[in-house]
Amino acid sequence: TIRAMVSKPVTQQYPHEKPEMSKAYRSAIKLVNFEETDTHDCIACFLCEKVCPSFCISIEGYKPEGVKRKRATKFDMDFALCSLCGLCLDVCPTDTLEYSSLYDLAEYKRDMFNFDLLDGFREKEDAYLSRARAEQATKDAEKERLRAEKLAAKERAAGEAEEVEEPPQAGE
Repeated sequence: TIRAMVSKPVTQQYPHEKPEMSKAYRSAIKLVNFEETDTHDCIACFLCEKVCPSFCISIEGYKPEGVKRKRATKFDMDFALCSLCGLCLDVCPTDTLEYSSLYDLAEYKRDMFNFDLLDGFREKEDAYLSRARAEQATKDAEKERLRAEKLAAKERAAGEAEEVEEPPQAGE
């Protein structure tokens, strides 16, 4: 007994000490915030919505003008229905979904588990779209320049080929 009294405690004093969750812990899903873009990368492909066996995901999206990829405008998740199977994480083509480390989700009403995963990203969306439009415009200008150079080179080559293959003139 005396040895147990002086040893380090094994239990955590829960409300006062927050537990550290392992990487393998499965909780509600969340959208990943990518540092390069400072936002999520959900392209509203609806694959996670289609593969979900619990039908707890609802997504809406649109294709912004000047940007090649679609963007999600609504990503609702009903965690009261979610079975934490992870199929949505596996099927996501942009790897923008991951498990969160939430561990103390408790509510009195079922509708309190309906979350919009885009809430933390809405204020960053305009800045991202303006950067994406500028990048796309730069890429399009570069493509157009390369296409014009290829076309000019092709025309030059065709002109040189005509000069080389001049037919002999009559009377020579």
